[in-house]
Amino acid sequence: MTRVGSASLTAPDCHRPRPRAAIARLRGWRAGCAASECLIATTTALTYLRISANRTSEHASIEQQRADCTALAARLGYVRTVEFVDEAVSAYQDRARPAYQQLLRQLEGSEAGTVVVWHLDRLYRKPRELEQLLDLLDVRPIRVESVQGGSFDLNRHEGRLFARQLVAFANYESAHKGARVARAQQQRATRGLLHGGRHYGYLDNGTLYPPEAWTLRRIVDSYLAGLSVALIARQLTHAGIPAPAGGTSWGATTVRAILTSSRLHAQRGAHQGRWERAITPDESALIRAIPLGPRRDATRSSATLLGAMARCGRCGNRLVSAVTSKGQRVYRCRAQSTSCGRVAADMQRTDRAVISEVARLQSSASTRLPVCTPATLLAMLTAASTEMITAAEQYGAGKITHEVFLRRRRRSTSIIAEADTDLRRHLRVKLLRQHPDAASTIDVLAVGHQRTIIDAPVSCLTIQPGRPSESFDSRIELRPRA
Repeated sequence: MTRVGSASLTAPDCHRPRPRAAIARLRGWRAGCAASECLIATTTALTYLRISANRTSEHASIEQQRADCTALAARLGYVRTVEFVDEAVSAYQDRARPAYQQLLRQLEGSEAGTVVVWHLDRLYRKPRELEQLLDLLDVRPIRVESVQGGSFDLNRHEGRLFARQLVAFANYESAHKGARVARAQQQRATRGLLHGGRHYGYLDNGTLYPPEAWTLRRIVDSYLAGLSVALIARQLTHAGIPAPAGGTSWGATTVRAILTSSRLHAQRGAHQGRWERAITPDESALIRAIPLGPRRDATRSSATLLGAMARCGRCGNRLVSAVTSKGQRVYRCRAQSTSCGRVAADMQRTDRAVISEVARLQSSASTRLPVCTPATLLAMLTAASTEMITAAEQYGAGKITHEVFLRRRRRSTSIIAEADTDLRRHLRVKLLRQHPDAASTIDVLAVGHQRTIIDAPVSCLTIQPGRPSESFDSRIELRPRA
């Protein structure tokens, strides 16, 4: 009699007599396989491979499991295998196992099948997963063959008893191991060491990983130069730099997570990190202070040098890029209810004139840092922002009057403006030191970096209306930053 659902290491005994009902059921299953490609062929075995984490050597790796399972399938007489792989997915934690669920769906849609695993705990590690598999065994013949872990006939009560005992011990071992790992990670955090899973830019011992550390440095420099996280993500994707999650597609969320991570700032809650620093304490304070200040013009997304940065000298609204009916690219004021729509300037001439004027301003700009340190600026901005939020909540709850709310908001706004002036000066000095000769290098930089160089020494860029006979340079007004 054929043993269906067993986990033995020997080849199936095809010479034992089968009951008539079993023979009829098997013939019907084979006929169904020939009629439909979605059913599993008798010469095909399904192999399920899983590993919890690649960095551990507790279990056989995926390649080792594949080799052992393929060899077992060949010994059992199967000429073809279909793989279902869950890599770096734990069977104990409440995480979805896509390949395992796909395997169950394949078995549900077939009259019979054979599953080959390296060990039974690769297939399930929780009691409810075993019961889900046993439910399938009750309605259709399924063989479960394992390379390691003994032999269980899951169609017999004794085999199911031993399988349930095995999964109970495996579940206990996983929970016990999880408690040990959590306690060890808690101790590492208390000591200020890296803990947890993947640490982009770092090795497990807390030292910088040069290829990824270079990307961290690029992200930090770009952000401190004034680029938005969305623009930084687009540049990294265009450069083909590997992303933390794999592939080369970067998102603004990923860049923002790196900039705000406690790992980058060498801080784990109340504990100071003892791993190698990727940035200086001043850079850390500046990165955390930037989101608390007003939005800078250079961070506005634009494919042109001065789009949304230059303003109309007549109505004060921002100029946008446009193309005339003759194909000329210009900056113009939009013709809408809040804009005059009467100012336009040739884009190429405007860019050239502004770059020349910015180079002159940079040559006379001071590279001396303000007296207020980045840490002090961060504390001022944090306190003022918190005060504004608190005042708004108290006013909304009816605890303070409207006059008190306005007074507290004006005081907080004044502090933020004062701190933002020094913050901009810190960032401007850093940018000037990175690009001391912007006039000769600005053409080779991306548009985003070009905009930050223009924005650093210029507080306001205005284009006045004028006639064609009027001097073009006289229409451009640049107000230098203090």
